[in-house]
Amino acid sequence: MEETILDKAVPFFLGFVLLESLWGRRKEVYRWNDSITDLATGILYSISGVLITIVSLYVYEKIRIFFSLQSVFHLSDFPSASPFGKNENGWFFRADAFLAWTFVLVAVDFIYYWFHRATHEVHFLWACHVTHHSSEEFNLTVAMRQSMVQRAFEYAFNLPLALLGVPWWMFFFCHGILKIYQFWVHTRLIGKLGWMEKVLLTPSHHRVHHGRDPEYLDKNHGGIFILWDKWFGTYAEEKKEPIYGLTEPLPTFNPVWANFHVYISLWGLVKETPGWKDKFLLLIKKPDWRPDSLGGEKRISEIDRSKYRKFDPVISASAKWYGILQFLLLAASSVYLLKLVKLGKVQTPAFLGFGLWFLLALLSLGLLWDGRKNVWKWEVLKFAALGGILFLQFAS
Repeated sequence: MEETILDKAVPFFLGFVLLESLWGRRKEVYRWNDSITDLATGILYSISGVLITIVSLYVYEKIRIFFSLQSVFHLSDFPSASPFGKNENGWFFRADAFLAWTFVLVAVDFIYYWFHRATHEVHFLWACHVTHHSSEEFNLTVAMRQSMVQRAFEYAFNLPLALLGVPWWMFFFCHGILKIYQFWVHTRLIGKLGWMEKVLLTPSHHRVHHGRDPEYLDKNHGGIFILWDKWFGTYAEEKKEPIYGLTEPLPTFNPVWANFHVYISLWGLVKETPGWKDKFLLLIKKPDWRPDSLGGEKRISEIDRSKYRKFDPVISASAKWYGILQFLLLAASSVYLLKLVKLGKVQTPAFLGFGLWFLLALLSLGLLWDGRKNVWKWEVLKFAALGGILFLQFAS
């Protein structure tokens, strides 16, 4: 598995995070515990994404080969050459290739709008997206706060492109451009940007999207273009800086719980609800919908800003620095592991074992950052599990 355009962008992401943290010191844009949780969820997203991406792109390409318009009706292949070519006379421009790439990029963004909107309007899809919204801050590390399973659903939404005959690598490259664009809009330090506000997604638009104020909920779903929201009735202008996060704030810095808490909650609601119809409706209706047997739809009230306090448990300085050091070691180890995977030097069983261990390790650190008293039991379990995995790896 080769390095992707998104992989190449990660060092630049981290550089911009450093610049934003320096630029935004007076506005207190960053909190160490929140930002480390953002990055920790990013690690889990990257590790889980290896297998999800391989399987998803395999399915995508099989659909393109056997069921695309080109295959069924024996049409010519979708234009996928570079818009710029070179021969003995020098560089030249391919207009058909340029139009094809433009079409794919716009189509990827259009599909993303509907996928993103669906993750806010369909409860079981919200469960795979909620991780990204659970931070009470808004900065560039939040862009890396992603769900472990979201891209499985996101890739599935893009299967119509396979039916149109778009090669997987062409879709994948344009999808990477979309994700890179979305990184920079996660900032409080850039105001409104004039003419760009009319066409493109900007930080102002995306601040609205992350707001938990009632007037901002489920607005501005665009990835690159804000036009989709303006055309399909989901646009809201930023009138005041939002309060960020969930309508029911997540009282933890545990990246594992941030990934799965809505799945667990939804499963509990389904078990509690009588009748198969209402059980099914719980899955497909908006996250705030409840059947009459559970009291009806939840109401979202205005936020009293004078009383609002962010989740911020107090832990000892030694626990804080122990947690930060452990995270840095885990981050470096995850980068090394992913590098070995891309070079084909780690077999699937070993990768799955290390992936599960990272899940346990970050679960333990999340308990530490929350100030839980039993965290040292988890730390012992973490190191014991690592020893067992390394023994099995080298013994084989």
